[in-house]
Amino acid sequence: MPFFTPKKFAKLSVALLAAMLALPVTAAPNTYTTTTTSTNVSGQFQNDFATDLKLAQQGNALAQNDVGARYLFGLEGVQKDYAQAKVWLEKSAAQDNAGGQNNLGLMYMQGLGVKQDYAQAKALFEKAAVQGYALAQNNLGYYVYLQGLGVKQDYVQAKSWFEKAAEQGNTLAQNNLGLMYAQGLGVKQDYAQAKAWFEKAAAQGYTVAQYNLNYLRENGLIR
Repeated sequence: MPFFTPKKFAKLSVALLAAMLALPVTAAPNTYTTTTTSTNVSGQFQNDFATDLKLAQQGNALAQNDVGARYLFGLEGVQKDYAQAKVWLEKSAAQDNAGGQNNLGLMYMQGLGVKQDYAQAKALFEKAAVQGYALAQNNLGYYVYLQGLGVKQDYVQAKSWFEKAAEQGNTLAQNNLGLMYAQGLGVKQDYAQAKAWFEKAAAQGYTVAQYNLNYLRENGLIR
């Protein structure tokens, strides 16, 4: 049966820059579905935009990230504006806010309103990841080490960062770990382990992992 390499995964996940905002990618028969990132999503901000903007102008790092995220992803009626996103995320990241560092890292990784810069993205993801920020840990594992963007591909490092995020209950990392075991990427192919990780994410309502579980069952790889 055909499997996708990490390089090909990227083609499936273009629509999943903010994975929590999107439905699963429609995949061809006999393929798994991969996911990458998420950020603050509509309905999860603590304040409305006007309040966050006022707080951000006063120097509140969390609000600066929330304002930047709205501009970056066009959330809650705020028009997408990469220039404004960069301004506010840089302010947040400069105060060592992990959310701001992660979102600014996404801008550099994807070249969103900035020149694509894998080294800069990696540095920002690392700053957030070492603070225990699960989204950045997943992004560091997926973009940098699993895909080898800007560095030599390293499945051991990818697995390590996915595990750190997955242990915090991050569904994206749990799904990505499932993919590593399902396809034997840097580990011995183990459908039981793949099932276990997909189930953890699926139990949280993560539809991408549910799709991957169904794929395993429909192909007789698990019961």
